[in-house]
Amino acid sequence: MTEHIATSILQEPAEIEQQLTQLGLSHEGLTRAVHVALAERNNATGLHPSNAAGTFSYHHGVAALRREYLGDDWEIDRRDGIEAIRNDALGIKVSFCNVDEACGKDHPKPRSEKGAGAERASGPNLFEHMGAGELVPHAPKPADGPALFYLMVDQPGRAELTRPVIARRTFVAAVERIFLIEDVEDDGTILPLDNDDIADDFEPQIVRK
Repeated sequence: MTEHIATSILQEPAEIEQQLTQLGLSHEGLTRAVHVALAERNNATGLHPSNAAGTFSYHHGVAALRREYLGDDWEIDRRDGIEAIRNDALGIKVSFCNVDEACGKDHPKPRSEKGAGAERASGPNLFEHMGAGELVPHAPKPADGPALFYLMVDQPGRAELTRPVIARRTFVAAVERIFLIEDVEDDGTILPLDNDDIADDFEPQIVRK
């Protein structure tokens, strides 16, 4: 029988800072990466492809994470087709993801489908027999191996650092959610994200010559 645990949700500043320190991260560094992603999203114009805002946000969000943290402890990681940073000493990977709603009551959903590599990296698929619309209030106890976190950002600019469970190409639960930016002012300057074909995670392609 699969052992489940209640999702850990951190919202208090002291708890957030303590946990981020244990993860080798900082509230300031993650927030800067969020702001870069939002600013680059707004570089998309009506002349760009319809998915440009989400694609720009993802590409520059990943790059900003790497600028903030690459060094003695963190390095670039591209295993399982996931563009991320990795800390082997702590057993942690962090990537970037555009989501429907961050810091909400329910766990976020990615705005583009996750590949099989992301599902493998998040742990074994324990939800293959669930109904498509069923919500999971608890997550399976994490398996051994690197913990995959995502810096999740929604359209208004709310953000959380979350360790999701991935199945059926989406997030079906969360082991841990750390709320980073809950209160934002929507001044209408943030471009909307289209749902179609946002570049988010990449599956490696093998081409025969």
